Amino acid sequence: MAGPVNPVDPMNPMSAGCARTAEELTELLMLGEELPSGLADHVAACPRCAAEAQEVRQVLRTFERAGFRASLLPEPAAGGEPAHAAVPRLRRQDGPEPAGNTGTAPARRRPRRRAALAAGALLLAACAAALGLVATAGRRAAPDAADVSVAQEGRMVPHSWGTEVPVLLSGLAPGRTYRLETGDAHGHRQTAGSVHAGGSGRPMHVRMVTAMPRSAITTLYVQDTRGRMVAEIRVTPRPAPGATGV
Repeated sequence: MAGPVNPVDPMNPMSAGCARTAEELTELLMLGEELPSGLADHVAACPRCAAEAQEVRQVLRTFERAGFRASLLPEPAAGGEPAHAAVPRLRRQDGPEPAGNTGTAPARRRPRRRAALAAGALLLAACAAALGLVATAGRRAAPDAADVSVAQEGRMVPHSWGTEVPVLLSGLAPGRTYRLETGDAHGHRQTAGSVHAGGSGRPMHVRMVTAMPRSAITTLYVQDTRGRMVAEIRVTPRPAPGATGV
């Protein structure tokens, strides 16, 4: 007869009963064994335990796609039960225990569960390490913010509406968009347009267009689309030819 179903506390999704259920659930899924009817009914009625079961199954499918085999399990002791298949599909292939052996079945089953769980932990660590290497490789492939630079080219051009600032941008990541800004001595900033880097990776000649007066501009900024400052330079307004002062 099936055991009692653990009650679900809506105010505490992981109750003590669910915690115990999760341990047994994980063991059975790792071994590929059928869930007892009482446990299956609880999982069907408990969203927390159902999610736990789904997560374990996803990990097992990941192991299977990665090609991990049951050969990673420790060899059983003499007289122990062999692992018959890959960890995600471990099944008890031996027949029902004879009536006279019912007292020894739990003692033989527990080491096998521990072996499966130990192998699962090792495989999970291996997957995490592999994912870490992929993430690291992805980060290294992206251009570093320190590679971006901005330099003023020629004089700023004043207008009634603001200022044009010719600049040279280098180190831009191909295909990415960057925002340009000007700043004054008081820390105020004003947008100065944006630029989309081409695929060649070559330096780009750009004219920043800002509403900030030429005499107020002291700093030029370059930001990526996430708002991260990737380059800045202090500048001094240069007078136009024939003009006096700034």
